[in-house]
Amino acid sequence: MVWDITESVEILSNLTKNIQDIGTLTPKNNLHWLASRAILASHFGKDAIIVISKNKFNKPSMTVNGEDYNLSITHSGQYAAILFSKFRMVALDIEKLDSRIDRVTHKFINNAETEMLESSKNSTHDKTLIWSAKETLYKFYGEKELDFKQHMTIFINNPMQLRGCLHKHTPHFYELHATLFNNYVLTYLVE
Repeated sequence: MVWDITESVEILSNLTKNIQDIGTLTPKNNLHWLASRAILASHFGKDAIIVISKNKFNKPSMTVNGEDYNLSITHSGQYAAILFSKFRMVALDIEKLDSRIDRVTHKFINNAETEMLESSKNSTHDKTLIWSAKETLYKFYGEKELDFKQHMTIFINNPMQLRGCLHKHTPHFYELHATLFNNYVLTYLVE
């Protein structure tokens, strides 16, 4: 679920009164923080009791009326997004397409991805897609000490379907999906 942030802090604060956030350091007047909680409040209703907590690696989860849910939260620019499931592990990331990504590609693009990008028709899109997919894999993995360049490889099957390999120890492959809207790319994984 994606939220286009057009509301003020006051309006979003009123929408999120039924949400308790345990252990967050984000200021409660942050628009991204409020919008991500407003998504939950609008989905579950203002009478639902929603509690968000984070584990020792800062990975969020939640309970809604006492029932456990896996949760992933992301934001970029004017958007906030969340993905949740009672029964499956989830992760997502949103990134704005911006040519400034060229400044940091050396930090996260590995040799296999460099070769793949040589035939790219839109390198800004593809690099942003790889970055977002790696952010999604990182959130899915849910622990620290994961190097974006050494421990992950993204293969672009087509512009909206990716295959990610997490190879910190034993290689594990994941199918990731993407959507493009309003100059943003959103990647997600449900396993």
